[in-house]
Amino acid sequence: MFTPNPILHFPEFNKRFLIVALIFLIFVIFTKISAAQHVSDTLRIKTITVFTKSMVKEEAGKTSTRIDSVSMINALTANLSELISQNTPVFIKEYGRGAMATASFRGTAASHTQVSWNGINLNSPMLGMVDFSTIPVYFTDNVSLLHGSGSLSERSGALGGVVKLENTTDWQNKFSGRLLSGIGSYGTRDEFFKISGGNKKIQSQTRGFYNYSENDYSFVNKLIANIDPLTGNYLYPTQRNVNSAYENYGLLQEFYLHPTSRSILTLRYWYQHNDRSLPKLLTNETDVNTNINRQSEQAHRPLAEWKFYGLKGTLNLSMGANIQLSGYQLKNKVNGTADQIVTDSHSKSATYLLKVNYIYQFSDKLSLIASANSDFNTVNSLNSPANGVSQGYDVQRRDHSFSLQLSKSFNDRLSANILAREDIIGGKSTPPIPSAGIEFHPFSDKGYFLKGSLARNYHQPTLNDLYYIPGGNPLLKAEEGYMADLGTGYSATVRNVNLHVALNGYLSGINNWIIWLPTPQGYWEPYNMKRVNTGGLELNGGISGRLFSLDYHLNGNLAYTRSVNRDDPRNWADQSVGKQLPFIPERSANLVVNLSRSNYHLTWLWTYYSERYTTTSNEKISKFDVLYPYFMNNLCIGREIHLNRTKFDLELKILNLFNESYRTILQNPMPGRNYSLLIRYDF
Repeated sequence: MFTPNPILHFPEFNKRFLIVALIFLIFVIFTKISAAQHVSDTLRIKTITVFTKSMVKEEAGKTSTRIDSVSMINALTANLSELISQNTPVFIKEYGRGAMATASFRGTAASHTQVSWNGINLNSPMLGMVDFSTIPVYFTDNVSLLHGSGSLSERSGALGGVVKLENTTDWQNKFSGRLLSGIGSYGTRDEFFKISGGNKKIQSQTRGFYNYSENDYSFVNKLIANIDPLTGNYLYPTQRNVNSAYENYGLLQEFYLHPTSRSILTLRYWYQHNDRSLPKLLTNETDVNTNINRQSEQAHRPLAEWKFYGLKGTLNLSMGANIQLSGYQLKNKVNGTADQIVTDSHSKSATYLLKVNYIYQFSDKLSLIASANSDFNTVNSLNSPANGVSQGYDVQRRDHSFSLQLSKSFNDRLSANILAREDIIGGKSTPPIPSAGIEFHPFSDKGYFLKGSLARNYHQPTLNDLYYIPGGNPLLKAEEGYMADLGTGYSATVRNVNLHVALNGYLSGINNWIIWLPTPQGYWEPYNMKRVNTGGLELNGGISGRLFSLDYHLNGNLAYTRSVNRDDPRNWADQSVGKQLPFIPERSANLVVNLSRSNYHLTWLWTYYSERYTTTSNEKISKFDVLYPYFMNNLCIGREIHLNRTKFDLELKILNLFNESYRTILQNPMPGRNYSLLIRYDF
């Protein structure tokens, strides 16, 4: 039976009572507001948005991906890792169902993908990365990606790219809501709600979720075996994923205010708690009472944003924080005595943000964007091993960044922009960080385009890289990257059929790549590799329209990724030079097919990853050296029921439709075929 971790955690009764009371209070308030206003006779229907390529001078030369509204609706109860892996060329490395999930954007490391939420950087200053499994899609309205050099318009350091999460509101809304409830395999329960209301001067949005799973699926363990004495064949045991339950819940409150006709004030607060057990590795043959791992996390993210719209300029001022509290325990249970705590670690990391952005339009063809932001990062990390002295570090660092971007449309077919950024990290300034992009539409209909960009980028070591005990290396150099993008594409609407296709190629050379390697002393330590070269192709295409009474929407991605070690050999036996970096697939693809007719809808999601090496030498000597290719198929079938001005949607999801046996990381099994049933109520 799963027991939530008391570390950094409200008692169960108080937590449930708080959530129920808050939902009830908000419901009563907005019911009163709704009753006092005129009830519209307009029926709200699901909006289908199709994004096409258009001439925007500020985006000239940049490669970007925006996940459309169809995919966002299909993934309402999913986390960000599922949405990204199913709809973009980004590879998501999952450590198991409900466990950590990190991104490899264009063959780079997890810390090279930056994630921003309405201007707040969600990357931990301690680890430098984001766990995509902890971000619910339900808490965001728009998800977009800036690839490679295009990320510099947001911030530096994203050698792979930036994932942008944005929230919006409907100023015409008076009162609306959504409730979702789901059950699934392995004792999974999902609960979501959203309540919105207001008028043209003030809008409020409240969202919450609760997610729990025993997560005790069965699997065949092919990394340990017995031998049949009669036949000599290997006998692989069927095991259960024990001690792997998880529980997550969160609340997002937003207020949108219109104090004047030219200004908007937005206040947001996002609280989230994650509590999960970490399953054992496949090679672990100890019993269920040993090596029990438990991880607990809390996040507090307040944000205030003010926008002022002038005659020619727009001023945006933001301030906020990303505070993360983490606890980790490794323990053994012994009958008759208290639990033996092997490791007990706690950490608090925080980023306090102040950002100013000003866009000035000299004319329709010329604009200037000036931006300045200041981050105050602080980390307090404490590790208490059994029978040892507590170790840790307490460090603060101030990071400042300034940028100017000039964008010019020379005519209705040619646009270009140049950007210059300067960072001051811990009191030390980096060399200038420039980028330039150009976009050309050679034909009069502007459906076909050519584009390209060049940029330089820097990624600073994380505070763990520098100060972690044991193993931190304060002599690490910043990673320096040069990147180039070249792309082409076409979009059009032909007889009510919307179609688009885009092909992008990229090259990047990253000097001083940071990698953690084992030491003779028994712990790991980060080093600078001389160089890593990444390059590849990204193909995206989609088509949507209506055929007789059938609405269809198809979108797919295909990626070829090379991420090659160009370091000097560390010794005479080093076979890693010239090889693909571990866990990065060379080929990947995904396809989403959505069909709807009358009140019925069907969605098929297909993903593919080629083999991935687990060693830097790319050996194939044993089962531990390579993760085999796999195809993943998920199917969703739904039925909508309309009642007056409300709507029910009943959905059945079949995940891993063909019961594929696969792993995305070494020694962490993934579940076979499983199911979930979801009921959605919109009012």
